[in-house]
Amino acid sequence: MRLRPHIQPTGGTPLNTTDGAPTAEAFIDLVKRHEALIYKVCLTFTRQRRDEVEDLKQDILCNLWRGFGTFRGESKATTWIYKVALNTGLQYYRSNKRRPAFDELTPQMAETFVDEDDQQQLKRLYELIHRLADEEQKMVFMYLDGMSGKEMAEVLDTTEGNVRIKMYRVKEKLKKMAQYED
Repeated sequence: MRLRPHIQPTGGTPLNTTDGAPTAEAFIDLVKRHEALIYKVCLTFTRQRRDEVEDLKQDILCNLWRGFGTFRGESKATTWIYKVALNTGLQYYRSNKRRPAFDELTPQMAETFVDEDDQQQLKRLYELIHRLADEEQKMVFMYLDGMSGKEMAEVLDTTEGNVRIKMYRVKEKLKKMAQYED
């Protein structure tokens, strides 16, 4: 019987026991340290609807737990969590497409905007982004989250150069889509 190595993420509880079994404590520790990242992905795909944020968060946590035992530590835990969260978010978005595109702004959301023009521009941007292919959406969301090209390449299992080329093409595609609608 081949045992998995004892994986120790930076600054946290070991992810598995010496016999290779994942530990619940390690999972909870990992989720707590990456809670903000998970929440940010939830906000992106639910259009900031509180009840849906919680639903999506639970879906992401379930998928993380399902995959936790197979996480080998070959990439950063952050990269793995981001990848699972993005894929779960895209799946959630596709299954909820039939809902109205945007609800009225909540007071919490309204504080983030300077004026109505900004609201309309942001709404339009997200509408355009959601019309992109899945991988393109992932790239745009990672870009908007401030991820580096190297980090994006790790999540997408590609090279940094490929990310730069694809990101350029996606930006051009968004510009054309915006111009076409004007």
